[in-house]
Amino acid sequence: MNRQHALGLLGAGLAASAVGSPAGAAAPLRIATLPIDGTALAYYAKDLNYFQDAGLDVAIQNISNGAVITSSVLSNSIDIGWSNITSLAAAYTRGLSVVIIAAGGIHTTGSLATQLMVLKESPLHTASDLTGKVIGVTGLANIAQYAPELWIDKNGGKSSTVKFIEVPLPEIPAALQQGRIDAGWLAEPFITTSASFTRTFATCFDAVAPRWMLGAWFTTTAWANAHRDVVDAFRAVMTKTATWANANPQLSALILAKYSNLDPNLLKSMHRITYGTRPEAAQIQPVIDLTARYGAISASFPAQQLMYVPQ
Repeated sequence: MNRQHALGLLGAGLAASAVGSPAGAAAPLRIATLPIDGTALAYYAKDLNYFQDAGLDVAIQNISNGAVITSSVLSNSIDIGWSNITSLAAAYTRGLSVVIIAAGGIHTTGSLATQLMVLKESPLHTASDLTGKVIGVTGLANIAQYAPELWIDKNGGKSSTVKFIEVPLPEIPAALQQGRIDAGWLAEPFITTSASFTRTFATCFDAVAPRWMLGAWFTTTAWANAHRDVVDAFRAVMTKTATWANANPQLSALILAKYSNLDPNLLKSMHRITYGTRPEAAQIQPVIDLTARYGAISASFPAQQLMYVPQ
C-alpha cells in the first residue's frame, strides 16, 4: 500500500465498533484489546481495510482490563482478545483452554518504550539503592512487577526487600512527584509526557531476554478448532499489519491517535513498540520462565503448549 492510499484510509474515519464488509461475504469476528501502542494492531488492520479484504467483519471493543478480556474470551462474549504472556501462562496452568494465535508487541534490547523511572533529583542509582523502597507498577504478579524484580536481582539488589504497589499507569508520574513511590514502571506515552521531571533508572525489560513477546492475540482451543478459516485469516492479517506498522510508525501514530485520544504529535515523538509478525516459542519461553521464577505459576512449561495447533 502506498503512502497516499494509506493517508486516504486514515481520513475515512471508520467507527471503532464495526467494519464494513461485502454483503454475504464476511465472517463476523469480535475482538477485544486496549487502545495503547503495544496492542494496537487491530486498529491499524481495520483502518487499512485489511480485515475487510480478508473477508472478516470485525467489531473491536476497547477493554482496559486484561482480566476482563480473558474472562470475555472464556465466556464466548468475545472471540479473540489481547493479553500479556504472564496472564496467559497463569490461565493455562489453571486449566483454562487459552491458546495464542498471533503475535503482539515485541521487546528488544535497547527499546525505551517501557522503563523504570525516578525523579530527576532522586538519590537512587543502583539496584541495591532500592532496598526498602516502594515501586509503583501497573499490576501486581505480572510482567510490570516481575521484570523489575529480575533486573534488581541480576544487578546486585534483593527484590524481596522492595515493596511493590499497584498504581494505574496514568497516575504513576504524579505518585513519583508526591513521594508516594520511590520509583515507577512507566510505558509510553507517559515516559515522554513526564520527561521534564523524571529520568531513566533502568530498562528492566532488557533483563528478561534479548528479544521476547510482550503480549499476544489469543482465543480458546474450542473456538479456534470450530473457526479454523477465521483463525487463518486473522493470523494472516496480523502478520501483514505488523509488517506495515513496523515500516510506517508515523502513519500508525495517526491511526492510534483516533482510538487513544492522544495527540498525534506526541505519538509521533514517543518511543514506539515493535510488533512481532508471528508467534515464536523462543520469544514466549522467557516470559513463562520468569512467571514461574517469581511464583505466579508453580513451574515453567514449554511455550509450545500455549501456541495453537489445529486439530
